[in-house]
Amino acid sequence: MKRTRILTAAALAATAALLITSCSGSPGNAGEDVKPAKKGSVTWWGWTPDTPVAERYIEAFNEQYPDIEVNYKNFENVDYRNTITPALDSGKGPDVFDLSPAGGSPDLWGPYALDLSSLAKSTLGAGWKDDIGGDYVEQLTSSDGRFVSLPLGGMSAGFLWYNQDVLDEAGADVPTDYPSWVDTCEKVTAIGKTCFTMGAGGSDTFPTDMYHAIANSVAPGWFIKAATGKAKWNDENGIEVLRIIEKMQDDGIIPADALDGPQYPLANNEFMKGDAAMVQMGFWYTQYAGADSCKAAMEAAGVSNPKCFVQLPTPFPDVAGKGNGSAYFSEADYGIAINSASEHIGAAKTFVSWMTLHEQGQQNVANAIDLLPAVKGVSPDWDSIQLVDESVQRPAIEKLIEDSSEASESRQWQATEKSLDAIVVATQQVLDPSVDKSIQDIADDQQAASVASKVGTK
Repeated sequence: MKRTRILTAAALAATAALLITSCSGSPGNAGEDVKPAKKGSVTWWGWTPDTPVAERYIEAFNEQYPDIEVNYKNFENVDYRNTITPALDSGKGPDVFDLSPAGGSPDLWGPYALDLSSLAKSTLGAGWKDDIGGDYVEQLTSSDGRFVSLPLGGMSAGFLWYNQDVLDEAGADVPTDYPSWVDTCEKVTAIGKTCFTMGAGGSDTFPTDMYHAIANSVAPGWFIKAATGKAKWNDENGIEVLRIIEKMQDDGIIPADALDGPQYPLANNEFMKGDAAMVQMGFWYTQYAGADSCKAAMEAAGVSNPKCFVQLPTPFPDVAGKGNGSAYFSEADYGIAINSASEHIGAAKTFVSWMTLHEQGQQNVANAIDLLPAVKGVSPDWDSIQLVDESVQRPAIEKLIEDSSEASESRQWQATEKSLDAIVVATQQVLDPSVDKSIQDIADDQQAASVASKVGTK
């Protein structure tokens, strides 16, 4: 399953310490002159994609390059960040590895990676930056100007996924604002189901998505302003966001067990079991509209002999009631970096460029409906995709893709790790009945613990 894309503050500190003590910090450029090869082997480590998706990518790659063997190793999010740096530092790391924009990854892991701008230029031509969508190039460029990871695709968040079967059973509608959400939850809980499943426990930063979505309903653009120091987390908008979170729990939208665990596995499993009507997940969840992926996800959640349900995306309700809606946010999901110490750089270049820059590789990404393809102009080939219910899911997904491409805010790229962690702590304190603090005090502590980002600012 997809998890949060960022490192916790503790992991960042540990990684930074390893870089300072063990890595020279000087970019390894010796491999940049190595030409792509047609034979060889490549090891790929990542926290995403799911192994079945990666296997489909590799199978398609091997149809064109049968003499390059690719071995993929998938890690849980925490295991990945605890394993990748020591492995790279020892010189025994993978040939290629996942690297995302969030949490400063281009600076943390970039020193181990090749600068891939010349590979992109030789593949796409002089205007290669214009062929890659969003701000993905900027997001995967380190502070010293090195393009250290080729984006496989992008993602968006700030919306809900709902189980149409549960809503139908409850006689409930998809909520669009706060009152309708309360009404829907009353009807769903009356049939013994969870209305909106949420896992806000632990240190993963999924709660920041809900906070961001609420903030966009309160005051569009304020979240990024606060993240970059142009507004305060404890100003009137920040106070309103926290009060809405408090009210959502009081009114039965946020469940009482929200702090019992993180989004994965708590909320993911409850939703995939069919025990909840709604969950907040990003574009990566689109893959479970696919018949095979849905079945696999339900089995992974503990369902025997699963019967797939119809899951659909819907905008986050306008909880502030100001008519702002709640705009989506989007950024590069992750890219693939090439280890500068790899002994298989030629084969690695062939694999990474095919996956990220070639139309055939990007078509496979689009067809997995797991990411928004990084290269512009590539869209899903619906004739090769089997959905649970194409008549309703395909138009909904096409609309989601369109809306995601128009998103103007980043998800986590422009927020520092300290600011994201402070949002998580503030959310947890609001939801924890044992915490005896006012909303103002919680917001003040959030502001004090945050550090403004300079990323993406002019």
